[in-house]
Amino acid sequence: ASQQGAPWVSLLDDSAKIVTSRLGADRFRVAGTAEINGFNRDIRAERIAPLTEWTRRYFPQVNTSRVIPWAGLRPMLPSMLPKVGKGRLPGVFYNTGHGHLGWTLSAATAAGVADVIEQTSRRAA
Repeated sequence: ASQQGAPWVSLLDDSAKIVTSRLGADRFRVAGTAEINGFNRDIRAERIAPLTEWTRRYFPQVNTSRVIPWAGLRPMLPSMLPKVGKGRLPGVFYNTGHGHLGWTLSAATAAGVADVIEQTSRRAA
């Protein structure tokens, strides 16, 4: 019943800043918190509670007795712009700092970095 109670499509609740997605048949991911906090993977209960409460409110069939908190570090710069392109040292290139848009943007920016690497290699040859 719990598996059937969770949606199969990804959802975005813009007002609550919560997103969901299925992770296979038996896992339902609910996410929506972010903290600018360095490399700290500590997870505070008061940050998880609203996600669990939201799930209980909109998907009461979903069993929330076994919530598994998870922290994913998403590197970003204070400007919130990614670092993409050639570094100061020879042979160093960056494609990082995409923050919460990493999966969305990193492949496209990787193509751009690949072009820069190719151009750099041609000039060096």
